[in-house]
Amino acid sequence: MDYFNSQVKASSLPGFLPAAALAALLLCVASAHAQDAVVLKSGVTREGKITGAKDGSLRLQMGAATTGIPIGDIVEVRMAAPPEFDAAAAQLARGDAKGAVAALQKINADYAGLPAAWAERAAAMLGDAKLAAGDAPGAKEAYAAFSRAYPQATALANLGLARLAVDGGQFDEAGKLLAVVLAKSATTAFPEPADGPPLCQGHYLMGRVREAGGDKQAALEHYLTASAVFPFDRTAATEAQTRADKLRSENAGLIAP
Repeated sequence: MDYFNSQVKASSLPGFLPAAALAALLLCVASAHAQDAVVLKSGVTREGKITGAKDGSLRLQMGAATTGIPIGDIVEVRMAAPPEFDAAAAQLARGDAKGAVAALQKINADYAGLPAAWAERAAAMLGDAKLAAGDAPGAKEAYAAFSRAYPQATALANLGLARLAVDGGQFDEAGKLLAVVLAKSATTAFPEPADGPPLCQGHYLMGRVREAGGDKQAALEHYLTASAVFPFDRTAATEAQTRADKLRSENAGLIAP
């Protein structure tokens, strides 16, 4: 009997694991030891378990002790999104807005202000979910909280507030907000993954604004831009195409840009 076979038989494992199962086992073991990491402006990296963020400070558990780190001192946060984030996104996508609100409220209670892409997106999604659930005042409050937690993310906050303004018939206000969202649209041919959906939604909403103001040609251009140039949000792109088709069928003089 060769050495490899003798070691397998002598092992405490119930039998030889298939390669895929063994890989999964090793991945689980590695994940169990994986730690979150915080990179500071000083160049120091601290590892541990991030337990939340509050009042401008990140809480990092290192062993038995937990320390607070000012968010302003942080360059990078390495932490995977909690499972509730993907669950909330899936709920929102399939129309379960109330379920998404519950999950997102928990995430934001623990992590709002955390300088991580998923945490920033979760803060914006809370407003989206409340708006989809019919809670306009709650959505406005959520977007305001998002702006406070992530003041650098002006475009996303404005997009949420523009949705509220359009739904409320405040088209002038919506147009001002959307101008910020779409400022770089003309020079952006291939947007980053995070920028694509806001551009699609922004052009769709601006089409609504222009159509309400009687400028049907401009409305058509924005609808077609949303559906053909930046079709990164399925719902917004589909609605934009529907409105573009309706405009052209009712107004023979309109031409595509």
